[in-house]
Amino acid sequence: MRISAVLPLLFLLVVFRPAVNDADALVAQRVPDTALHELLRKGIHLSGEQRYSEAMDLYDQAMRRWPTHPAGYMNKAILLMVMSLDFETPVRMPEYLDLLEHVERLSVPMGGQASTAAEGLYYRGMAKSYIAYYHFRDGENWLGGLTHGLKATGFLEDCLEKDPRAYDAMTGIGTYKYWKSRNMSFLTWTPLVDDERQAGIDLLRRAERHAFYTAQQASNSLIWIHIEEERWSEAIRVANTVLRRFPRNRLFLWGLASAAEGASNWALARKAYERIVASLDGEVKERRYIEIQARAKIASMSAALGDHATARRGNAWVLRQRDIDLSAFTADGADRISRRIEEMEELREEF
Repeated sequence: MRISAVLPLLFLLVVFRPAVNDADALVAQRVPDTALHELLRKGIHLSGEQRYSEAMDLYDQAMRRWPTHPAGYMNKAILLMVMSLDFETPVRMPEYLDLLEHVERLSVPMGGQASTAAEGLYYRGMAKSYIAYYHFRDGENWLGGLTHGLKATGFLEDCLEKDPRAYDAMTGIGTYKYWKSRNMSFLTWTPLVDDERQAGIDLLRRAERHAFYTAQQASNSLIWIHIEEERWSEAIRVANTVLRRFPRNRLFLWGLASAAEGASNWALARKAYERIVASLDGEVKERRYIEIQARAKIASMSAALGDHATARRGNAWVLRQRDIDLSAFTADGADRISRRIEEMEELREEF
């Protein structure tokens, strides 16, 4: 499942366990309260393992124990969006926007104190980015999404200006810089528009090495940038690095599968799609989107490999789902399912 590269602010999709060592911990920006920090670390790791209900319980606990700090609310909102992206179902409303509005309210007063100013700007930027993403993904309020998105980037850049060690802010800024330049590449020959693609990549690489809460998120952005640039081996390398820590995480498995498919490595792509199917468990309340997408791809990869028996089985399985009710999915999700079924109908003609 490729996250759209068209929108520059689709960058805060998921956060995982920090990937910093003790020396980095002395300099990188982090939540000052050690107990809250450790609770977030645990919740983020559970999110990376896609143990969603356990992570949700921890974020609810954070909101109860630290009701005036935005971290619990922010991470719960992120988790709701991650689940929506994973299952390709609409995000849970109005809870999602209520959480983000709460983050905004709590982060504003933090800007009035020197010790929390950078942290406050970070959370304001995070909240704005997720509000922007909701409007972009919903597809009905692009102007609202753009307005929130521009403000989000401004807050994150202000955060980095106040604290050059705010590596987590670099994840958002780096992704924004790359995709803004990529989508406006037809204008970068003018003196008014800079090409900041490499600057964005450099920021993401720093975040990947040092960020407390978004290191693997930076990796996710780099995977899709490498795919966009057709640097398939680099995308595969980054995906495999993260999957060693979270071997069943579907977001990274989709990235690995897409990069392998781009490289015409049908065997690796098929294996990644098989791993996606194998990852489905009780946490997945709506598995049809994931399973149809992955099984259709397994059939296509098997056909490319000359394994016609496996291709036929997968093809037949997907075509049995052709009358599926698509109303439970997002518009993009419904469209992808329809395209996979069409592809399987075409593949059947080849047998």
